[in-house]
Amino acid sequence: MIKRYFASAAMIAAGMLAINTAKAAVLNLDNGSGTVNGALFATTDQQPTGTGVFDPFLTIQNSPWEQGYNSGSGNFDTKREPVWNHEIKFSDMTVTTIGGSQYYGFTVDINEPNGAKAGISLDAFQVYTSSSLQNSTSTNSSGFFNGSLGTLRYTLGDNAVTYTDTRHGSGSGDINIYIPVSAFAGAQANDYIYLYQRWGNSDSTTTTQGGFEETSLIRGVTPVPEMSALFPILGLMVAVGSTHILRRRRMARVSA
Repeated sequence: MIKRYFASAAMIAAGMLAINTAKAAVLNLDNGSGTVNGALFATTDQQPTGTGVFDPFLTIQNSPWEQGYNSGSGNFDTKREPVWNHEIKFSDMTVTTIGGSQYYGFTVDINEPNGAKAGISLDAFQVYTSSSLQNSTSTNSSGFFNGSLGTLRYTLGDNAVTYTDTRHGSGSGDINIYIPVSAFAGAQANDYIYLYQRWGNSDSTTTTQGGFEETSLIRGVTPVPEMSALFPILGLMVAVGSTHILRRRRMARVSA
């Protein structure tokens, strides 16, 4: 768990790509991690992520594109209600700290065919909180969801994130998404969290063609202290150890 955390954090730090939110832009995760509208997106090698281990709360499947949000009553292209597609509460989320900043995280298991059909695009991603259950299915002329699920906490906007699924389809984590804790200011423990996703609209190479995409919560990771914090601790340990050794030597001399 810790190893996966630092691998993900290192990728974010090394591949930080700022997206200009004034106009639509595409973050290609095949070229590294990056930020879009303040959220961090990074690939992950989490394994295994089979349904029984992964514990998804959002499952979507359709072709050539798909959309939906987590609701026990179902909507759009969601599947497997209510066991693997259902509401979650704000209290279910835990904090992950990366580079001194705090986030709530989600992992998506992409299930696309290998080879030429492995590409997929995330074209809409929104996070809402609500004190009551939501069931909007409002759409625009393109059939895209345009309703509200409560208080909007994060949106991908007109941007997109692309990814090539070179892993093992279902059973291997693919994309980690981290939303700043600050985006949820004022949220209550019993508020419902709704994640809306739309995949496969960028171009003909990123359509959805495989199994379902499923999303789970990232359970918070407590990072190992930074070296600056470890030095005082190590110094104290050395001092205590040295004192103990000196006492033993003195006692040995007295005995002699």
